[in-house]
Amino acid sequence: MSVLPGSFAVLAATGVAALLFAPFVAGEHRRHGELRVGIALRRFAVLLYAFGLFSYVFLPFPSDAACFAPQWRPLAGLTSPAMLAQFACNVALFVPLGALVRGGRSAAVLAGTAASVLIELTQLTGFWFAFPCPYRVFDVDDVIANTAGALLGGLLAPLRQRLPDGTSGRPATQPRPVTAARRLLGMCCDVLVLWLLGVACARAADIALRLTGTAPTRWWEAAALWLAPAALLLVTLLVGHGTSLGQHAVMLRARAPNGRPPPAAALLRWAAGIGGLAVAQGVTEGAFGEPGAVLGVLWCAAHAWSVTRTRDHRGITGLVAGLEMIDARRSHGAPDLARPT
Repeated sequence: MSVLPGSFAVLAATGVAALLFAPFVAGEHRRHGELRVGIALRRFAVLLYAFGLFSYVFLPFPSDAACFAPQWRPLAGLTSPAMLAQFACNVALFVPLGALVRGGRSAAVLAGTAASVLIELTQLTGFWFAFPCPYRVFDVDDVIANTAGALLGGLLAPLRQRLPDGTSGRPATQPRPVTAARRLLGMCCDVLVLWLLGVACARAADIALRLTGTAPTRWWEAAALWLAPAALLLVTLLVGHGTSLGQHAVMLRARAPNGRPPPAAALLRWAAGIGGLAVAQGVTEGAFGEPGAVLGVLWCAAHAWSVTRTRDHRGITGLVAGLEMIDARRSHGAPDLARPT
């Protein structure tokens, strides 16, 4: 079996997860007060399964015309150990689907049958007439195997309730401690936002260059990938009074000892953190043609280490800007949950 479908599924699922990670973290903190790690892993497993199912059923697409006759006779093809093994694999392929469907065994069987029929019709019609003839075999045995797998998954669904979801059970409005893990989660969101903004700005710059007929330069690419996103993130920090988008996602807030952080503190925080990283990478790419991978790794490692070692987990940016991190749900005058009382 080719590794192409599996590789595509892993890469596609990881890419979509990275795209949705920061909004998912923000939604979890606002609806449940925290990131439920078990739920996050289940969501990624569902995403990976969806891409894996698509990949192993439809990929790779044919490079030339290849036609296969449909197999309409139930269980007529199970004449060899290899075909029996394929039948078993088709059963196993739909067990996760049956386990994920809510509504009991009947709903699992209905969902498995409907999904399998849709897949087989897609194969029979050559991906809905995108190809001149079926490039995969329409096999009624696949519908039987997939339905059996969905039923088995429906029978195993009660075991899913025993999996931990990682929730503390506290109300969403109750403040949580400012932990190193929470700060690192916010930092991961900031790095992903920087990457996504860089991709979006680079795409916009590419379109502008094509429209104007201008050839790209190294500094133009560096500005699109790094410097423009850094400027956008500076605006968000100034508007957020020193609180980054990643910190907003995990419901943290920057606070100065004497009240609201001044713009200078926000600027210092940006320069010592995500903004400084982006500018350094942009200058390196503009000067040498590629960003400094070692510089980026060391920069992130230093900030991650400082979060675990500094008071209140304020990290390098908090030390440079003179700011501390508190839970955004804290009422005025409430004790700092990051410190022992």
